[in-house]
Amino acid sequence: MSPFDPAKKILGLPKVHEPGLAGLKVRDFVTEVSRDTPAPGGGSVAALAGATGAGLASMVANLTKPKGDEAAQILRAAAEVAHLAKDALVLGIDQDTDAFNAYLEARRLPQGTAEEKAAREAAMQMGLKLAVEVPLATAEASLSAMEAAEAALTHGNPASLTDALVGLQCAFTGVRGGLWNVLINLKDITDSAYVSAMTDRCAGLLADAQAKLDRGCAAGDARLEGMLAKAGAER
Repeated sequence: MSPFDPAKKILGLPKVHEPGLAGLKVRDFVTEVSRDTPAPGGGSVAALAGATGAGLASMVANLTKPKGDEAAQILRAAAEVAHLAKDALVLGIDQDTDAFNAYLEARRLPQGTAEEKAAREAAMQMGLKLAVEVPLATAEASLSAMEAAEAALTHGNPASLTDALVGLQCAFTGVRGGLWNVLINLKDITDSAYVSAMTDRCAGLLADAQAKLDRGCAAGDARLEGMLAKAGAER
């Protein structure tokens, strides 16, 4: 007999960053963000925003008892996408801070000789690319959460309409915040081809996310106005 280790024995168990920011109580996390230190910062908060958006999308999809097989399939798929995005984004809360700290460590490397300067610069460039790739992953996972929220908004229980809308908005914050953190780190990367490719990728992600947000908010607001009008007419 050997000790039962859930991390090794349970397939598909979400990764956990221990000890980490994601394990803090909400009040403690917000306090940690408020301190006079550069991390955790906007990247970690963007990941948290995306995760909460994914959580709401999953909630609405799972709460709904749809009429018809097509809607049921759409909501099941949305719940699965939202769940995977949520787990990835919770992990991203700590990954973003780790990436920033790795860059700071590279900046502290010695630079007394030409060889040391070259090694330091190479380490800094690698750190910057990591600091790009982590928030890019946040943006991509948050976009998946937006897709799930849009499906929940369209096919979910009308009583949970505003939950789906808040989820959509939070997930958009994850996308936008992630992309902002990509762009601010791109400015210091010397690989022009990499910078160009990432800039184009960010533009595509933002356009997709903005279209989803605009479409979802317009549909949600119209439905809310309809509910208010109907309630007023029935009084």
